[in-house]
Amino acid sequence: MKGSVGPAFMVKTYRGDSVSTAPMQGKAMVLFFWSATLDDAPAYSKKSDLASFAAMNALYRKYSQSVDFLGFPFDESATIRRHLQAHPLSFPQADDNKLSGNKHMALTQNTTPYVIFINTQGRVVKIMSGGLTTEKRTIQVYSPIIKACIENSPYSE
Repeated sequence: MKGSVGPAFMVKTYRGDSVSTAPMQGKAMVLFFWSATLDDAPAYSKKSDLASFAAMNALYRKYSQSVDFLGFPFDESATIRRHLQAHPLSFPQADDNKLSGNKHMALTQNTTPYVIFINTQGRVVKIMSGGLTTEKRTIQVYSPIIKACIENSPYSE
C-alpha cells in the first residue's frame, strides 16, 4: 500500500460532522485505527494502549496545523463512548455505520493500533501496525514519518 493512493471515503464523527479521509487543503493525514482496551486485558496491553493515546494526542497538538488526524474506533458505540470519556482523543473519531467491521478488517488486518500516514498528495507514506511500548517511543517513531508526509519526501527507516 506504500506509495499508493490512501483510502478515500466519507465518515460521520461522534460530533455529527462529515469528514473525508482524503487530504484537504494541502494537509497531510494520519488515520488512527484503534480498539478500546477491555477491562480484563493484561496490564501491559492497557499500558501500551494508553501510551498510544497519549502519543497521538501529543502528535496532534504538535502537527495539527499541517496534518489532519482522524480516529477509527473498532468497537460498538457505547464501549467507544465510555473509553473516550476515560481516555479522550483530541481529534475527530469516526462513528459511521458505513465503516463496517469487514472494511475495518480489510484495512487493518484486524490489528490495532494501526496507523496510515498519508502525504499532502494523498499517497501512503508508511503504515504502522501494533502498539509501541511507550508514549516517548511512539512519538520518536511517528514524528519523522509525519514530517515526511508534510514535506512530500520519501521516508526510509
